Amino acid sequence: MMSDLRIQKLQFAFKKFFDADEGGAVEKKDFEKTLEKLGWKETDGEEIKNQIWDGFKAADVDGDGQVSTDEWIKMWDLQDTETLPEWNNLFCKVCFHILDKTGDGVIDEEEFLNVHEIFGGTKEEAVDAFQTIAEDKSSLNFDDFSQLFKEFFLSDDIDDPGNYIFGTLNFFKG
Repeated sequence: MMSDLRIQKLQFAFKKFFDADEGGAVEKKDFEKTLEKLGWKETDGEEIKNQIWDGFKAADVDGDGQVSTDEWIKMWDLQDTETLPEWNNLFCKVCFHILDKTGDGVIDEEEFLNVHEIFGGTKEEAVDAFQTIAEDKSSLNFDDFSQLFKEFFLSDDIDDPGNYIFGTLNFFKG
């Protein structure tokens, strides 16, 4: 059984980043809107986008063409807590690529803040989040980012810095 913290994090990610029309379920059009909002370009690769969507929609156990919040949580409850599913690893790479606007192989504070403000987070929250995840560094490389991404999705520890990867800790109701 998953912890309340992890359920709250997953619900937050689902609502904030995937359910673009806020309809309570994610269809492919929601997923595509999310990528577009992040800054995805067609040149970033249709095949990768489809691989991520195919992995995401595997949670659609009732086969209605959309993933509900309950299906999303159930998928993660069945997932082992040591490794991310391949589609989520690809999504992590895409997020890193999109956040790294300058293409220098690292995400600095300004790049981090820009994306989180697009999704309605406050600058103050995003600054605090970046300082927490960067741990006194001026930027995050891909290895740093992927570890934080993994912590967000798989960890039950409230003190893990990865809980801040999406720019806030306001999802925690504990």
